[in-house]
Amino acid sequence: MGRSSKLVAFNFILLLFALAAAGAASEARADQRARLDDPTLRMTLVDPGPVGAETTTNIYFAQVAVGGGYVTFFSLMNTGSTAVNGTLFLTDQDGNPLNVDLADQATSSLGEGGRVDAVGSNFSIGPIAPGGTKFFRARALTATDPQKSGWARVENRGGSLNGVAAFATLTPTGTLTTIAGVLSSSTMNVATIPISDSLSGNTFTGYAVANPGTGSITVKVVIVNSDGTFRTPSLNVPGLNPLGGGKQIARFFFQDGIPSEFLGSAVLIGQSNAQFAVVALIQAQGLLTAIPVIPEKAPAIN
Repeated sequence: MGRSSKLVAFNFILLLFALAAAGAASEARADQRARLDDPTLRMTLVDPGPVGAETTTNIYFAQVAVGGGYVTFFSLMNTGSTAVNGTLFLTDQDGNPLNVDLADQATSSLGEGGRVDAVGSNFSIGPIAPGGTKFFRARALTATDPQKSGWARVENRGGSLNGVAAFATLTPTGTLTTIAGVLSSSTMNVATIPISDSLSGNTFTGYAVANPGTGSITVKVVIVNSDGTFRTPSLNVPGLNPLGGGKQIARFFFQDGIPSEFLGSAVLIGQSNAQFAVVALIQAQGLLTAIPVIPEKAPAIN
């Protein structure tokens, strides 16, 4: 092929590239005009759920006592901006429903019938108005029933619910001998409890642990001296190794083998990130008082 022929072929190839580029540009302009003519927004929609749906939450009381002179009083307060509705569930130490005689103290003395009582293990608590408080008294079904322990859960919707459970001992004639109140709580994975036990001073620290879940959990108990050193081995509490679903245990630390004269703390650790509800008390010369449970531990304690 001569030089002139090669030049013609080269120019022809350039012409083909130019035509292809022009065609692509024309299609792009057409597509752009189409998008302008059809201004559709392309997005992924996420269903937010029912409009106005309220979240269901739970608060826990790890110790409830009725019978044998014990009565438990519940105070439930709504500090939210909407009404609270929900249900109070009572469970015994074996994970079974704990049947009690429950009275709404605000209404029990009103109306022609006098007392307004209900018998069972779960009770409606609502509605509790914003800023409102309801008071309930739980006692044994009969005056001669032996003492029974357990725990309580309040499943609630709306507002912001918190509460206090106060368990009291009464004489057969109704005279109050001692009372201790504990705040409601959420579940936790670790808890530190101060211990100030003295056999000579008739002072003992007690605790109650409830498992709100359906499966068994194991809770390790580490006893820590006041100087931060550990007592080894850790306590082996059969009722916590394991603690079955829905069950509760209430004990004094001296029952688990700590010295009769002891100052320090106990650290409860749910194994495999197990969650539990817990409360602590001191019995001093026959009188009860609640003590704080700290939902934390020192990093070196495991």
